Amino acid sequence: MSTTRIPQMPSMAMKDEGELLYTTLVGMVMAAIFATRLHDDVERTLTNLAPEGTSYPFAAHTRPSAAKFASAVAGFCLGILCWTLVGVMRWGLVRRLLTYRDWLKHPKSYKTKLWALSLKVLMPSKRDLTSFQHVLPKYPLPKLSDTCKRTLEVFEPLMSSEEFEEFKKDLDEFEKNEGPELHKILERRYVTEENWVSDLWDKFAYFSQRTPILVNTSIGTQSAMNTGKLESVEGVKPAARAASLAYAYLTFWEKVKNNTLHSIMVMDLVPICADRYQYLMGCTRIPGAQFDHLKLYEESRHIIVIRKGVMYRVDVIFTLLSGENHILPAEEIQRQIESILAETSELKESAQNPALFTAQNRTQWAADRERLMSHKLNSVSLEEAESAILHLVMEEESPKTLTEEARVTLCSTGYNLWCDKSITLKIFENSRCGMHFEHATADATLYGRMLEFVWDYAKFDSRGNAVSGGDDPIIMPRRINPPQKLEWDLTEFDSEIPNYLKNVHDLCDSVDINVLTLRKGKGEMKKCRVSPDGLVQMALQLTFYRMHKTTPKTYESASTRFFKYGRTETIRPVTKASVAFTKAMDDPATSNSEKAKLCKSAIAHQNKYKLDAMNGDACDRHIFGLYIASKMKGLEPKIFKNKVLLAPDQLSTSQSPYAFDMKISKKNALYPTGGAFGPQRQDGYGVYYLFLADNAMTIHITSFKTCADTDSKRFGEELVRAIEDIKSVLTVS
Repeated sequence: MSTTRIPQMPSMAMKDEGELLYTTLVGMVMAAIFATRLHDDVERTLTNLAPEGTSYPFAAHTRPSAAKFASAVAGFCLGILCWTLVGVMRWGLVRRLLTYRDWLKHPKSYKTKLWALSLKVLMPSKRDLTSFQHVLPKYPLPKLSDTCKRTLEVFEPLMSSEEFEEFKKDLDEFEKNEGPELHKILERRYVTEENWVSDLWDKFAYFSQRTPILVNTSIGTQSAMNTGKLESVEGVKPAARAASLAYAYLTFWEKVKNNTLHSIMVMDLVPICADRYQYLMGCTRIPGAQFDHLKLYEESRHIIVIRKGVMYRVDVIFTLLSGENHILPAEEIQRQIESILAETSELKESAQNPALFTAQNRTQWAADRERLMSHKLNSVSLEEAESAILHLVMEEESPKTLTEEARVTLCSTGYNLWCDKSITLKIFENSRCGMHFEHATADATLYGRMLEFVWDYAKFDSRGNAVSGGDDPIIMPRRINPPQKLEWDLTEFDSEIPNYLKNVHDLCDSVDINVLTLRKGKGEMKKCRVSPDGLVQMALQLTFYRMHKTTPKTYESASTRFFKYGRTETIRPVTKASVAFTKAMDDPATSNSEKAKLCKSAIAHQNKYKLDAMNGDACDRHIFGLYIASKMKGLEPKIFKNKVLLAPDQLSTSQSPYAFDMKISKKNALYPTGGAFGPQRQDGYGVYYLFLADNAMTIHITSFKTCADTDSKRFGEELVRAIEDIKSVLTVS
């Protein structure tokens, strides 16, 4: 058998950078050479280009094999390139399609149907929480002329004819003079920022607030209700309730951090912004002399448990030798909480802690926090309190009604609520519970989704003890740290503490809360062939008019999370149509058919404005941005001195969906109860209403006892009557 002598490979050592560059160039070009079979011509060219003393790198007999290999590599690279280009084009088309906004207003049009079909084809099957952040559209910036026109429409029903003429004159001057210059500032922000208003809103709507955030901006939610009796769930041990819920909250937080929580899609098609999820837990509002800010603690491994004012650090995240992080099982969390309950059982009075300071004026709290940080012991405990994933309060009370629950979850006794913490769980002696959340972190829809997950995930055994949810096996740490008590030295605050306590008690005692649970909901309202939300809004207007004989400046929240970093925009339900309806409703000279016509017109206006607000086409955020721009420029337009424009809303309202994840809501035997927030002004109301499926709803009403004209209980009674009166008029007509 003949043998073929294989020539030796040339030395791999390169004489200089020129030879290295040449050899690399040859390797890259060979694929093209072999593919075109122009060996001889190209070989001579390459050989002539080679540095002196360099031999041609490929022997003749090796070229066919090299050609096959190079062709395969080239084909693979070409495939990767094509796949990447297709992916880029696909996401580009998705981004473009998501800018289409008419689907909200014209859901049945052929254009919308074609849009929906195209989007459905292009959408990926894997939909993680942040999958669509990079393709969400920018928040729109309306034209100055459009905003001025809409502002006139919004405020005309709230003013006398003389006031409106003056307002119109000032707004016309603003549109011609300062307005264009200020609008250009916002136009530049629109070009340079992902969302031109988001950071302005956070800074000046939330972080510049100097009044206490307790009651004024925070929100308190209550226990879940069973769907049958519409009563708060009980029947388990308080420590078990606390442990099971804490475990569920920690699981949700872990899913957010790992991006394994799936994205919520409107109509299973349109993504919404997920940016604020990061602030739900492991987050604290830090006070400042002028502005507060949010601080994230993404590596936090503990929670804070408060009982009778004593604060404990409980470690809930542990790491295995493999480096994997795990949540402490619910069973062990329950044992830790039970040990805290036993240790504090003999305490007769609440211990002092700086939670009291967080409920004060923000500038004062910022100064007090600096004093705490200058003290070594207090500084260590302060870091533990602020860096916790969440706070959990084991309350001594046993509320029997949702109204009693709402009072405790919204308010504070002084030492049982760290107001700056993103979320604080409150567990009562009868195992009812609630949650207090700091509103600057996120809006109600995100907390609503989290609550839906938590109540589904929390599990108990037949004896009422907590058990770890999920399908994964329970993993225990090799060593469990016992709860660590936080120590405080507040002697230097002895003179301030009595006044601080009085401030908190005066504020919370002044809050008048009433929670209604109705066995009727949007199902009956739909039979009237109007929007249920619009019907309730007109009922709110009618209630206020019947009680106070005037039309309130009214706020209703609209979500703008279809846009990147979107939060909310303001719906303005008060229109000429709504004023005409409220005045006609109790007028015996007006026929039912005319009342129904006026009501439907008012609801139609409200519904249109709601869709405009969700699309970023309302006027409040734009006016807000122009106002902030005027402050930045040192200008003082006369329009921004108008009392009605700048006045807080007398009737502040909000609602959100009761179900978010259809997989959970279909099997869940529990309803959320909604939440309570304080009024924006002393003579106003805060109203949160929640439709529960088609046959039930809850309504939370707050006002201040310090105002003799407001009454939450009476408002609730009148609201129920107004809803029934409107349904009656619409049905008869």
